[in-house]
Amino acid sequence: MDIPKMIEQFERDGFLVIPNALSKETAETLRQGVERDFAQPDAEAELYGGISNIWRPKMFEHGPEFEAVVDNPRVIDLVEAILGKDCHLIANSALCTGPGQGISFWHADEAVRFPRPKGVPLDPRIPMPCFVLNFNYYLCDVDEELGPTQFVPGSHRSGRQPDPEDMDADGNPVYEGRSAVSGVGPAGTAVVWNDQTWHRGAPNRSKDRYRWVLQAPYGRRFIAQRFYPFINYHMPEEILERANPRRRRLLGLHEIGAYG
Repeated sequence: MDIPKMIEQFERDGFLVIPNALSKETAETLRQGVERDFAQPDAEAELYGGISNIWRPKMFEHGPEFEAVVDNPRVIDLVEAILGKDCHLIANSALCTGPGQGISFWHADEAVRFPRPKGVPLDPRIPMPCFVLNFNYYLCDVDEELGPTQFVPGSHRSGRQPDPEDMDADGNPVYEGRSAVSGVGPAGTAVVWNDQTWHRGAPNRSKDRYRWVLQAPYGRRFIAQRFYPFINYHMPEEILERANPRRRRLLGLHEIGAYG
């Protein structure tokens, strides 16, 4: 993995597509685990309303095979090169999108952190910092029909959410002349993006196939972890007992820092 070259591309485009981020065997094992989870009701998923039928939280609680993704040796050096060696996992969810489903509206996640009016240019010498790095691992082959994660290259530098004036004739945003692209790939591929990049999960247009995805977003240390019920969440002791020092820190066990 040529990390400096990947970071250069990431800073330019706001996203990466990483082949073989998981072995095919690992992707298959994880897919089977996600399928088992979706076969059972999940009271916590119901708290999230409209996406409860396609989403499951805190997958690291579902077995050692999921815990191993937290510090996945194929990608974790890249994560830390972008976010710093005191970063941590902020969520760990699974998505199952069937025919006609998808989180298909274009958006940047949460708050826009560096608002910029359209008429005020951003000096190209200024890199856009990344505070949250999103990871989608494909646990099945994802082609255009199945609804890949899509991105608008360079849009992490926009300083705003996409609006109707940005849309092309197909309803997809364009940023500074760059049109939307799809992150497709076989099982084991990861799509990775700055959470400020305009993106969406394209709708599943197949007749009878399901898209299986494991999400593992990471944040800088000062970004809060999103393990419900948040401040009252207690991580199972057996997970911490199995973890190596790096994984323990990625799960949130930090050394003392500037604020305590």
